[in-house]
Amino acid sequence: MDHQPRDETDHQQFDPARWTARLFRDHERRHGFDGQTGEAFREWQTAFRVDLRRVLGHDTIADAGVPDLAPERTEREQCGGFERQRWTVRTETGLRVPFYLLVPNDVEPPYPVVLVAHGHGDAGKELVVGRADTAEHRQQIDEDERDVAVQAVERGYAALAPDMRGLGELSNPADEARGYRTCHTMQLHAQLFGRSLLGDRVWDVTRLIDFVERRNDFDADRIALTGHSGGGAVALFAAAVDDRIDVVAPSSYFCTFEASIAAVDHCECNYLPGVLGLGEMWDVAGLVAPRPFVAVAGRRDRIFPVEGVERSFERLSEIYEAANASERCELVVCEGGHRYYADGVWPFVDEHL
Repeated sequence: MDHQPRDETDHQQFDPARWTARLFRDHERRHGFDGQTGEAFREWQTAFRVDLRRVLGHDTIADAGVPDLAPERTEREQCGGFERQRWTVRTETGLRVPFYLLVPNDVEPPYPVVLVAHGHGDAGKELVVGRADTAEHRQQIDEDERDVAVQAVERGYAALAPDMRGLGELSNPADEARGYRTCHTMQLHAQLFGRSLLGDRVWDVTRLIDFVERRNDFDADRIALTGHSGGGAVALFAAAVDDRIDVVAPSSYFCTFEASIAAVDHCECNYLPGVLGLGEMWDVAGLVAPRPFVAVAGRRDRIFPVEGVERSFERLSEIYEAANASERCELVVCEGGHRYYADGVWPFVDEHL
């Protein structure tokens, strides 16, 4: 009779936290950075990027056929020192993504470009262009600096601010009436097809870069990407898989998966199935190297704890050192909670863009 070795937890009450901790302890990260330099470093990035695109679901989207963007401008309005335009583009068959384009009045094209990924909230892109329909939204703009696209255009950049799938115009009011969030439904349905909502949002950003490259009034050699919270996730992963992004600045997101996404209850759209089989968050950010990267965090952010942020940045610094680009990687910790930190983002973007 076979006798299997007994695990010390065989007779303990099941503890989900202990079970998750074991997964982090025992699970191999196939593309975890292991000190590669030179050609081996580039080979590490190439192989990792291929697998990350697959996990994001981009191969699945591409295999279905990528349609022409067919851009359409539907609105334009003067707003003081800039013009706000509303556009839509077709990012995949059956879906047009709406976005705002803000262009400065007193800057000659071609404009350097900042793509803005808004955070998790029903207002979507309206908030980042400074449009508030409620007192709560006005407070988020005034106190949390969430009008990121306006900040960008006032600094002389053209700013593109799309709705993230599941939010803003890309949400379904009927879901809320049934007690669901659209991003909850879309995440579960995407997983049935080997996709993810995070991957779909990243895909939309890469298609907007296609839009930028088609136009003579944009400087496609100077593209920055910034985002808050869930938008910071989009910024990080998009820069990891698309090297056309020259500078990336996630605010209130960069941490470790272990200390944030796995330790704190988040919306389903923050979860990317299979990512920890590839690497931790510092490994993903390492795909940005040697391009400029700044992580901005709040010391009192309870959902992306600063201890995890600092640990992840310490590991990311090793990757940038291996890429001979230590001076292009920064961490800015601000005295506050979970919000956007303009003072942590723009000096870095201005310097490197």
